[in-house]
Amino acid sequence: MGSSFLSNFLSFWPVLPLLGIVIFFHELGHFLAAKWRKVTVLKFSLGMGPEMIGFSHGGTRYCLSWIPLGGFVQMAGDSLKDDGSMPEGGPENFLTHPWYGRMIIAVAGPAANLVVAYFVVLAMFVTGMRQVDYVNLFGKLEPGSAPYEAGVREGDQFTSLDGKPLTRWHELVRAASALDDKKPAELVVVRDGQPLTVTIPAGQAQKWFDALNPPPTPATVGTVAPGMPAYRGGVLEGDKVLAVDGQPVRWFEDIVENLKGKADQPVQFRLERAGKPYELTLTPMRADPEHPDSKNGYVGIGAERGLTFVDKLSFGAAVPAAFGGTGSLVKLVYKNLWMTLSRPVYYRQAVGGPILIGQMARDSAKQGFDSFLYLLAMINLAIMSFNLLPVPLLDGGHITLALIEAVRRRAMSGRSYINFQKVGLVLVGSLFIFIFSQDILRPIERLRAVDKAPRETTTVAPTP
Repeated sequence: MGSSFLSNFLSFWPVLPLLGIVIFFHELGHFLAAKWRKVTVLKFSLGMGPEMIGFSHGGTRYCLSWIPLGGFVQMAGDSLKDDGSMPEGGPENFLTHPWYGRMIIAVAGPAANLVVAYFVVLAMFVTGMRQVDYVNLFGKLEPGSAPYEAGVREGDQFTSLDGKPLTRWHELVRAASALDDKKPAELVVVRDGQPLTVTIPAGQAQKWFDALNPPPTPATVGTVAPGMPAYRGGVLEGDKVLAVDGQPVRWFEDIVENLKGKADQPVQFRLERAGKPYELTLTPMRADPEHPDSKNGYVGIGAERGLTFVDKLSFGAAVPAAFGGTGSLVKLVYKNLWMTLSRPVYYRQAVGGPILIGQMARDSAKQGFDSFLYLLAMINLAIMSFNLLPVPLLDGGHITLALIEAVRRRAMSGRSYINFQKVGLVLVGSLFIFIFSQDILRPIERLRAVDKAPRETTTVAPTP
């Protein structure tokens, strides 16, 4: 267990550039907004704790601190005087700056993360994202569908569409999207070594290809999501799923099907590791942000990636597409945030801080540069959404105070400000204790579970 823990710890290096980028641009947003509003900036630190290196310029101390868990911009007059009264001064001090200026400074940090996320998504589209691909075989076909009625069957190998040779599934998709819908098309398939030509009627291409499915995916675990039931149960990448609740499993799709309607219910899994079968009792969770009340279970495993292809966009096409892509990620982040805040006990295992982010950064780096960029965009948006919560000590708390002052048309008293900050200290302090406790306990529980397997283990999901 000791060597495993050390190797896991040392493999966390990808978290350093990831967190460094996120924190740097967040604090840079506050810094630039403060400078623009002519608020005196005393210190700009990347990291917390004692200063490691730094320099002074223009009345501001720029430094890199020893603890890589955050950062801060220290402004003049951003705290109360020793007697608990508001600081004296003019707009050069933060707390005596006009309310709209303070709101701009507070919003600037999360806004910077949003801008960075957009450019990261843009980079993903331009450099290319690896997408799952399949061999040129057809998967399951529903009787009565257009391809089935035309004579296509599961397991047929497609070789060309309208004379264009095809060797992979994504080539079929691209060729189908380029068809002239006003003309019939010819699809050549091979069955038992014999070529067959199938005619797709004019105007039927969309209906035709919507009914087709790629070949099934082997039931081998490719990824294990941290904090999910499979993670806590000790499932590893490369494990094969043999059965779910006594139902034999051949393909990964069978696992998904067998977990429908089984959220929050103990489910018996039979797996195989290095040729040795073992059993686990896992309790699937409800983890679909689109349908948070769905009873379909999720244990946190993904299929092996297998064949892939790189999907790129030109810069001209990527610029507008990145707006839509970033918007979709923002919606996803807020849905996940709502799920977590509305049922914190249920989703507590999926909540984490630097250690969880480190695990995710390590795993994404293994999967490829595009996966790392995706995580970088998601972490930027997660930091943005979290900091905008109307909680004292967070950026959202400063925004709330500025809006209260705008409505009341007078500044808040020192006493009221202290009480507001005390509430924030309790809330944020409790949250950070919770997050760091989960960060510490999660990998320990994981290592213990992995050491036990392959032996029977039971994991219990949180009470809904």
